[in-house]
Amino acid sequence: MTRDSFHSRRGFFLVLVLIVIVVATMAVYSFTELMVAYDDSAYLAGDLVQTRVNVESGAETIRLLLAQPRDLRVDYGGTYNNPQLFQAITVSQPDPQSVANFSVIAPALDEMGMYSGIRFGLQNESARLNVNTLTILEQNSAALVPALVVAGDSAEDVDPENIAVSLLMALPGMTEDVADSILDWIDEDEETRLYGAESDYYNSLYTPYSAANGPLQTVEELLLVRGVTPTLLFGADVNRNGVLDADEQQRFGVSIDTAGALGWAAYLTVHGAEGNKRNNGDFKVNVNQDDLELLYEDLIAALGNETYASFVVAYRIAGQSTSLASAITGGDAAGGGGEAGGGGEAAPSGGPWTPDLIEQLDLTGGGGTSLNQVLDLVDATVTVGNGDDARSYMSPFAGDPISMSIYMSILMDALTTQDVDLMPGRINLNECPAELLYGIPLLSDEVVQAILENREAESDDANRQFETWPLVEGILTLEEMRTLMPLVTGGGDVFRAQIVGYFESKGVSHRAEVIIDATSVNPKIVSWRDFSHLGRGFDISVLGIRNTGATQ
Repeated sequence: MTRDSFHSRRGFFLVLVLIVIVVATMAVYSFTELMVAYDDSAYLAGDLVQTRVNVESGAETIRLLLAQPRDLRVDYGGTYNNPQLFQAITVSQPDPQSVANFSVIAPALDEMGMYSGIRFGLQNESARLNVNTLTILEQNSAALVPALVVAGDSAEDVDPENIAVSLLMALPGMTEDVADSILDWIDEDEETRLYGAESDYYNSLYTPYSAANGPLQTVEELLLVRGVTPTLLFGADVNRNGVLDADEQQRFGVSIDTAGALGWAAYLTVHGAEGNKRNNGDFKVNVNQDDLELLYEDLIAALGNETYASFVVAYRIAGQSTSLASAITGGDAAGGGGEAGGGGEAAPSGGPWTPDLIEQLDLTGGGGTSLNQVLDLVDATVTVGNGDDARSYMSPFAGDPISMSIYMSILMDALTTQDVDLMPGRINLNECPAELLYGIPLLSDEVVQAILENREAESDDANRQFETWPLVEGILTLEEMRTLMPLVTGGGDVFRAQIVGYFESKGVSHRAEVIIDATSVNPKIVSWRDFSHLGRGFDISVLGIRNTGATQ
């Protein structure tokens, strides 16, 4: 082997060693990069889990709050707008730079009852129109017709079905053919309404299907109804956060003032309901129960007033209501009388009712008169005695505003006329958007305006918790309020929560819409929707920052 060959081969090995070193270095570098990526991925997965836990913690916190009586919730600051309970609540804080929170955020209403801005709290499902109650309303609205006539409409103009249509037509962009189609979809028959559609139409489509002919399971099911489009149902609210973001306004060329910008989904629900309970959590007293002796004891305990309690029991035996609607239908609440009243012509006035008069009535014989609603007691009379000895006594529940401001909240809180645990969702006139108020029959634009203006006023009056406050404040007459009672409420016990779990210093987040039914002792989650794929929905600065050193 020549010297040149030896040096040439030694150079070849040197190059080979260098190549091996380079390959090994690249392998180590790639492995390191992979491990760093896996490490970052593990931390990211942990952060994602934490944000989901934040949302779950928020849901459990809400369930715990809703398990408390309404009075106690008010003491905590309420559920409508309460940043102390619902904004930037810290769940985990391993170090100052890793603060993990949840916020519960909801769309707010301006003084005109229109969607505008945000608040930190829950959305009452009774502030929306429960679509599934429309057919129930149709079936029972024949009883409203006399009251509607009394309020000013002629009998020819009153159509019970138009009450449900009127409520739907209040939605921005709603048309009569779509309204009829929605009602055809949820009613039980296959009879097509004038402008509606039933299974024969849907079965003729390229992809055939049949009408549900029953309650909706979700509001999104309306997309199956003829004429309902995603644009109508969801508007420009692409990320489903309940407000119009700047990019959504620019993309669709709308503003928050544009009618229907948030879509019908902002006004509709399938979950609204009310528990038949008092503000302290006790069950209300059913004034129509059969055992009058037990009723008297229950009323004494619930009302704390012997005059009130004795008159209610006396009314069940021999009461007469001033309700014109009841008088037209000849209902029990209009006549009553029983043996104690003697029947025939009106008895001479015996003056105001006093509790000792209950001793002249037989509580063991049951009641001959039932109450249609609590307002039947207002300005009512009770006749005691027979023949020439019969005397008519005036109700302690006088119909003037000053008197009603004293007793009305007590009656509405403690009494019910139905032996049920819950009632299908009526419309909460304290929190619903203006469009729904304008859709309620009998409410003129002037009356709706008065309700909107007055409900914004700060007030600690207990009457504001009940649907009768417009009566107490003179906005509605007694007969108008009686007519509206089946349609409106001041409460509601099913709530919607948009919960965002997030880190203050990281971009990781989780967002869900949770609906919680608090009509029972143990509130239960009836709907959970993950909206995380639509983004966080709000800037961290809006959601809230506890650590002032955190960066966005």
